[in-house]
Amino acid sequence: MQPDRRASAADGAQIRYRLAGNGPVVALTHGLGGHLDYWEPTVETLQDRCTVLTWDVRGFGGSERRPDTMAPETWAADLAAVLDEVGADAAVIAGFSMGGVISQRFALDFPARTRALILISTSSEVNERAEAGWNARADVVERDGLAKALAPADPAISYGKEYRERHAEEIAETARLSIERNDAASYAAACRAVSNIDYTADLETITFPTLILQGLEDALTPPGGSVIMSRRIQGSRLVMLENCGHWIPTERPDEFHAEVEAFLAEVA
Repeated sequence: MQPDRRASAADGAQIRYRLAGNGPVVALTHGLGGHLDYWEPTVETLQDRCTVLTWDVRGFGGSERRPDTMAPETWAADLAAVLDEVGADAAVIAGFSMGGVISQRFALDFPARTRALILISTSSEVNERAEAGWNARADVVERDGLAKALAPADPAISYGKEYRERHAEEIAETARLSIERNDAASYAAACRAVSNIDYTADLETITFPTLILQGLEDALTPPGGSVIMSRRIQGSRLVMLENCGHWIPTERPDEFHAEVEAFLAEVA
């Protein structure tokens, strides 16, 4: 495992990151409640062909909390600061779930620094029902804490049927660690920050290569969102995975890594 490093954001917030490998930079952004360790299998897979940058989004993992500053625009600027720290003018920008929201925002705010885009289990807009759901979750976290909000969560929301039937213990452990490692105020602020995004129209300005990965059994970010993104981003490639829910890198690691490696080879 590579050592932890720190970069200073524009407002001085400290952002934890790691680097592994050599070659073109691929920046991987985790989802809500996650941290850079989530990407270890992907780092091991990709580090022989590129420099893999993993980082903790502000408010999560080993990065500074500052819940009152949580916003997609701020997170995107934080990633730009990390790229500055490692001397990377541009990178392939990849993100899972909330990380996909951040990756879209980065691509829109820093197009010259985006070589290509990989969007995993994410969407470009949130409808009224979903917005209400995210804010309701934030309310529960603020009032009752993370354990109350996350422990009863139905795995069917996040995982495909096949995976959750075979990996109940791993799913329970993931939920336990999410409760243990997260800060309630930051988690709630992040829920609110992604509750009302709408980047769909702006995606038409994206012209660099884009790979979109979507599980057909994903109830958290349903497939329709990926279809919308693929239609807006000219020339993008949409891959739909059968018998797969939200956690594509966890549920289908071999297929996930094969698709990413093939895409990176095309970009190179």
